[in-house]
Amino acid sequence: MHARGVMWLALALAFPAAPVLAQTASPVFNFATAPGRLPKNVVPLEYTIALTPDAAAHTVAGTESIVLDFKAASAVIQFNSLNQTLSKVLLDGKPVRSVVSDDKAQLTTIKLARPAGPGRHTLSFAYTGKIEKEPRGLFLQEYVTPAGAKDAMLTTQFEATDARRMFPCWDEPAFRAVFKLSVTVPAKWAVYSNMPESERSVNGELATTRFAPTPKMPTYLVEFSGGDLAHIAAESDGTRFRVVAVKGQEQGGQQALANAQQILADYNDYFGVRYPLPKLDSIAVPGGFSGAMENWGAITYNDQALLITPSSTMGNRQTVYSIQAHEMAHQWFGDLVTMGWWDELWLNESFASWMAARQTDLRNPSWRWWEHQDESKEGAMSADARATSHAIVQHVTNELQASSAFDPAITYSKGQAVLRMLEAHMGADNFRSGIRAYMKTHAYSNTLSGDLWRALDGAGAGPVSDIARAWTSQPGFPLVSVTASCDAAGARTIALTQQRFLLQGLGSGKGRWPVPLQVRSGTGAPKPVLFDGDRQSVPAGRCDETLSINAGAVGYFRVAYDDATLARITQSFASVPEADRIALLDDQWALVGAGAQPLASYLALASAMGDTANQRAWEQITGALDTIETAERGTAGHAAFAAYARSIVKPLSVKLGWDARADESPGMQKLRRSLLADLGGWGDPEVLAEARKRFAAFAADRAAISADDQLMVLSIVARHATAAEFEQLHAIAKSARNETELRRYYTALMQVRDPALAEKAAAIALSDEIPKQADMARIGLVGMLGGEHPQLSWSVFTQNAERLIAPHQPFGPMILAQYTPELFWRALPPEQLEAWIKGRVPADLLPNLARGMEVARFKLAEKAMLVKATDAYLAGKLARAD
Repeated sequence: MHARGVMWLALALAFPAAPVLAQTASPVFNFATAPGRLPKNVVPLEYTIALTPDAAAHTVAGTESIVLDFKAASAVIQFNSLNQTLSKVLLDGKPVRSVVSDDKAQLTTIKLARPAGPGRHTLSFAYTGKIEKEPRGLFLQEYVTPAGAKDAMLTTQFEATDARRMFPCWDEPAFRAVFKLSVTVPAKWAVYSNMPESERSVNGELATTRFAPTPKMPTYLVEFSGGDLAHIAAESDGTRFRVVAVKGQEQGGQQALANAQQILADYNDYFGVRYPLPKLDSIAVPGGFSGAMENWGAITYNDQALLITPSSTMGNRQTVYSIQAHEMAHQWFGDLVTMGWWDELWLNESFASWMAARQTDLRNPSWRWWEHQDESKEGAMSADARATSHAIVQHVTNELQASSAFDPAITYSKGQAVLRMLEAHMGADNFRSGIRAYMKTHAYSNTLSGDLWRALDGAGAGPVSDIARAWTSQPGFPLVSVTASCDAAGARTIALTQQRFLLQGLGSGKGRWPVPLQVRSGTGAPKPVLFDGDRQSVPAGRCDETLSINAGAVGYFRVAYDDATLARITQSFASVPEADRIALLDDQWALVGAGAQPLASYLALASAMGDTANQRAWEQITGALDTIETAERGTAGHAAFAAYARSIVKPLSVKLGWDARADESPGMQKLRRSLLADLGGWGDPEVLAEARKRFAAFAADRAAISADDQLMVLSIVARHATAAEFEQLHAIAKSARNETELRRYYTALMQVRDPALAEKAAAIALSDEIPKQADMARIGLVGMLGGEHPQLSWSVFTQNAERLIAPHQPFGPMILAQYTPELFWRALPPEQLEAWIKGRVPADLLPNLARGMEVARFKLAEKAMLVKATDAYLAGKLARAD
């Protein structure tokens, strides 16, 4: 991201933002008109499902009885199915005329002997299906225990459209129904589902377990897990909590068990509607999928996102808490109230992300979680600055598009940031009142965005529909340009303009937003201002004070200050409130990348930090310096820039030292490690020598380095590793006692710079040293190799793409289309990269490919620009020094 002059301010005035057409009111949910592929003449009310899975054969046999409501007389029933054969199909106990299952269309069509009249009828059938090997539908998850024994468990992953893989159903979110599930499995297994067990009978080596009926809910939230599992439990305020894991590992859930009780109590209070189920299970799956899935009453997690071991770091603990907070927020946003169709996935994911961040910050203030969330917001803004970006609410027409709607940058992170901005604009109490009204009005039902806007409009802060709709219905975000003027008394007035911010091509984008600003002069309290137009003037304190129009960094927009104002802020940067500093660093770096500001303007801010310690601000700075250092590799200017980068961060690193103090916050401890890792990567001889000293102690005694410091030390050594050190690192990786250690040690191993050793690392990443449950990590390890060896990483990926992507289904096509270009842009020319991917993804995902390629081309242009700008900047510094 980079370079050149402030004349872009004139560009902003020459190309004012195009006006947005007047927006009509957002629609509210109506079942009859809700989007979807299935007809709505026949509606399921209650499923009774009996399953008998055969894990060894990868098959499942089942029977189903479904109470249906015929809205009108009909001779046809149509629902979703996939890879199933139906038999003994009866309606009200009588044979039907025909049954046709079409796996390509994922539909079964039943024709009746004669039309059935309006009212209730019962459809029943038997069927056989398959148990999947990948994480979709009912799947078998193989794993290796810490003792080395091989085993497997059954579990489910249905979102977005894979419930149909386990049982034929109306597999769309608007078709809420009651589910009565029973399973017949080996009697030695433990089994779990959405509701508590209501009955269990043993017949020889098999046992049949019935679960209590669920509330009305969509199919994608049904859950079943079974295997050699065990749990720990607690009771709190009328709810039964359990953490479930592979037997022998359940004690690793103690922290998660405590977290769940705290989070649920807070959510019961916040939402004003109590969690309605009698129990809440948290189920640790060894591998299978990343993150977690919010099945109502039975949340499934990758075990690395739920269990804490003695090898876990503070970062692991933070991840566990924040993911739990996200999935438990879904018990309201998504489960109690469900989006009407996948267009509105943000009503689930954006809200769960926002609520999780709010909760994590509330209960862990020392983590400074909102500052931590700036990283995810910046990721969203980088993605949203593409000309090919999409709106938060996006049109979905089929199953593939439904899976692709799970865009972490836009659907999750942008949505979260917009909600935080809207909450700040409305006031926290008013916003909560609107959410409570929304939950009470739409419990056990479905919604569209319009239902939420109605609730927020009535919350007491005035109408916010137009603001909210503008931010969710169009892609992108604004760059707000600020020009200050002063009167004779020193009072400041700022003139505001806006245009869409783009990675490249400022002045060419369309869009206009009502922008909720928080204007701060000096260190005073921020004042809310709604900038709703193309131009606006606002009083803004005194001209001898610093200025921020995104105080607290709560806004989802970029800011560009005129030269004089920026110079004043830079001069007094150390006194600027911390969150305001973070926002300015983010914006200035982005403006450099867009060609709207010179690199020197950003580096002046970075230098002005001195040894002031703030985790997120320094993470932003070191991230930018890393980007430049990577761009400079292989050039004549690399050594000079590495020395310059070391000079920026070394003073604070020396101040913080190597060892944590008892009174330090987690953020300061993480900052220390981050600075040392960068100094090691940039060739600081003192840091490298100390890292090697500590590594030698660790090789002899695994307790010599704390879990939190291990990856930092091992990564420094790995980058500069000799053949002997590489073998030591490899031996350490193979000796990992659990998957937490395994991921840490193998991640370090992949950072080796020596080309011959990198070839060995690539083979290790594909080897059986990585157990089955960690298959998902392989693509990350291969990607990690690309940091130093892009062509090697690309070669390994292309030769093993199917294997590397398989564990990430159903998101594999989106990963291939959108994220492969962003990962491998340095490996080969963009036209060759695009051609390779284009031949392997469906036509529906070509827009995703366009987004990925836009980023790849931008990064190539950015690299060239950064090298030129950096070399010129350092040459100028040298000339001035002479």
